[in-house]
Amino acid sequence: MTKLVISLVLALFATAAGAQTVTDLAPASPQPAAADLAPGLAVLYFGYLGREVEDLESYDDGRAGPPLADLDWDMGDGDVLTSGRGIGVGARITGFIRFPQAGVYQLVMNSNDGVKLVIADQPLIMDPTVHGDRFSDIASVNVPSAGWYPLLLHYFQRKGTATLQLFWQPPGGDRMVIVPAEHLAHSNK
Repeated sequence: MTKLVISLVLALFATAAGAQTVTDLAPASPQPAAADLAPGLAVLYFGYLGREVEDLESYDDGRAGPPLADLDWDMGDGDVLTSGRGIGVGARITGFIRFPQAGVYQLVMNSNDGVKLVIADQPLIMDPTVHGDRFSDIASVNVPSAGWYPLLLHYFQRKGTATLQLFWQPPGGDRMVIVPAEHLAHSNK
């Protein structure tokens, strides 16, 4: 799908879908210093042919991959993210998301296969099983203050094509857009 078509679908979806509201997100405390952050998100990869994203939570060891610059991956049947593999990939993605202002944000993911997004220890998006490209339910998040918030994302791609995209609509925004890369970071320590 082209980005314009995705934007139109998300605009229609946002008005029709029920949203889960989370009101008690807590920013990282203390806030990470700019010198302690690197661009993008850290990722650990696992060989994984399971059918549920929840199973990835028990995996302890993985192979570190190059950081993900953003969460805008429409990989078709090529390599999954930066794993160097086309099938049977599980990923634990960690870092921070920076909300530039307080207010209510709408978040949605497009994935193929399963995902679980947790921000500030709050599970926000869960689409846990094997499926083709589809959008998750929308999560409506009340952000109490601008700043960095811890992010954890479990993702897997079993076989076939793969997609992983995170969209947001900031307070006062009129449409969903991919979360800009400059709002994602990981610890460089």
